[in-house]
Amino acid sequence: MILDLRNLRCAIAAAETGSFRRAAEMLALSQSSLSRRIQHLEHRLGFPLFKRSRTGVSPTTAGAAFLERAMASAQQLDLAARYAVAVDSGEVGQVRVGIASSRTGGLFGDVLRQFKALFPSVNVTLTEDTTSKTSHSVAMGTIDVAFLIGTECNPVCETRVLWREAILAALGNTHRLFDRQVVTWQDTRDDTILLSKAEQGSEVQHQIIAKLTKAGHRPKIDIQDVSEASVFDLVVSGCGITFVDESAARRVEGLRFIPLAGESDALPASAVWRSDNVNPVVAHLIGVAEAVGRDGGKA
Repeated sequence: MILDLRNLRCAIAAAETGSFRRAAEMLALSQSSLSRRIQHLEHRLGFPLFKRSRTGVSPTTAGAAFLERAMASAQQLDLAARYAVAVDSGEVGQVRVGIASSRTGGLFGDVLRQFKALFPSVNVTLTEDTTSKTSHSVAMGTIDVAFLIGTECNPVCETRVLWREAILAALGNTHRLFDRQVVTWQDTRDDTILLSKAEQGSEVQHQIIAKLTKAGHRPKIDIQDVSEASVFDLVVSGCGITFVDESAARRVEGLRFIPLAGESDALPASAVWRSDNVNPVVAHLIGVAEAVGRDGGKA
């Protein structure tokens, strides 16, 4: 038996107030309209819900049993409706976020922290991988949104530049330039440059190689088949130096990240997502990222 929820709400209001008049006022209905709705509900049920008298109304035995269960169901329905509205508005739900390996520092980290503070009921699932694989995952729909260095993406994706990042030189504590506040590309011409094979072809490495080969110089580049974190360990061990964007910088004992002169805004940091992604949380996350980019982490 399917019951009209509007009629059921009228009966619940009448039981709570003990008066058709007060229930009608609460529901912004005329008393006659409320009475007709309750009568229709009683007709569908096959028994009276209320005993009517001059002093008011009170539930019958059967009516009291029915309305007790109906009130609990109505509350659950109300909770379900509120939850659905929250999901539809993006205040509750889940978002799958992709980042290039070891990019949880800097402003990317600020984006995640501030988003969780604003939307505590949204579950954030984080996936780290190479830039190319992360971009591919967005295009395939297995990730909702990715935060990457660069602007290249699959044609089915949207890309929005959020801020720009500096290129930093990562030097071990035995390096001759370790105590410098700023270094230049010229300062590093004789060093072995360690790069991660996993990030070959990324915009960060492309920019680094382009700068190092400027004016015909042939740098000593050593591609290591390890993660960027392991490249840092090699730098500390004195095997060479490396270059990274700001978001990849992290506290490593014996390692310093030193700004490169003239490279304070060399690399674009972007959000990447599919234009047909219907997850309402994505827009909120990108909005937070844009605010962080505008305010430098003080959104």
